[in-house]
Amino acid sequence: MNDDRYMGIAIEEALRGKGKTLPNPSVGAVIAKNGKIISTGFHEKAGMPHAEALAIEKAGENARNATLYVTLEPCNHYGKTPPCTEKIIKAGIKRVVIGVKDPNPVASGGIERLKKSGIEVTVGVKEKECKELIDDFTVLLKKKRTFCSLKLAMTLDGKIAKKDGSSKWITGEQSRRLVHRLRAIHNGVMVGIGTVLKDDPLLNVRLVSAEEQPKAIVIDTSLKIPVHAKLVKERAKELIIITTERALLSYKSGILKDLGVTLIPVEEDETGINMEAALKSLKEIGIYSVMCEGGSKLAYSLMNKNLTDKFYLFYAPKFFGEGIPPLNGGELYKKVSIFDIEPVGDDFLIKAYPEDS
Repeated sequence: MNDDRYMGIAIEEALRGKGKTLPNPSVGAVIAKNGKIISTGFHEKAGMPHAEALAIEKAGENARNATLYVTLEPCNHYGKTPPCTEKIIKAGIKRVVIGVKDPNPVASGGIERLKKSGIEVTVGVKEKECKELIDDFTVLLKKKRTFCSLKLAMTLDGKIAKKDGSSKWITGEQSRRLVHRLRAIHNGVMVGIGTVLKDDPLLNVRLVSAEEQPKAIVIDTSLKIPVHAKLVKERAKELIIITTERALLSYKSGILKDLGVTLIPVEEDETGINMEAALKSLKEIGIYSVMCEGGSKLAYSLMNKNLTDKFYLFYAPKFFGEGIPPLNGGELYKKVSIFDIEPVGDDFLIKAYPEDS
């Protein structure tokens, strides 16, 4: 039971860095001895000390003969920081409890190294939760593109808006607050141009505190975004527009660039912007995780191309009857694996992953 408890605290630590550590994984650590927590640590951002190293440094001599709980297998290679396995061995840790093995073959091998040094190792404590911590990192590693989650707020009969397009507010205040927390753990929030023209959103974090705002990303083939849109007027330097080469030749592209907007041209496919190319382009400029918040055409495009890595599906206790469905683009058959279902105020949230992930 103590293993679960301490690993739960390590997960809470890791969440403090979620979204800020990319392209590194979010990791948390706890050092405990004689039923008491000696120290904690979390990886803050790429290039900074790893969670285990911080916890060991804080513990000092108290780390000797203690147990280290860490959400991810300690690294066993020289990168921007030395191997954590060497620090663990040198500190005299007698037992290491690990949430999940490192999916990165370059950094893995830590378990074997610790065992060879005589340290007792336990693997797989709260593995499901620890895997979720690094879902964005795993996609970056394996698919070589930006991680993309899809957030949808729907009625029980699966509508994201009324027939006239109005959607404020389908879900309750607690769900909206949670959405802002989700925005804060992504590097960017993405919508299609239709959502901008209809809702004039800011796509920032307001309802919770955030050390850094996510970038606003708009898919806009023909640069229809108005220069008086809130995103342009208030967030021009944090706005990225994914568009086409031909749109860059327009007079409007010059205006947007002068205002500080980043324009990224991407090749087109049969449905418009090639979204896989768009996600690879975002990765190249350091946007490693995005949450898509609409609209229905963009959501369909992402799902149709198998580019949705995680689902946040909010359901409100309402029915609209006639209304706008969450996906618009044609027939689609996809299976998901439900990760969790939780109440959020009067609403409930389903978290799910594509079944093939």
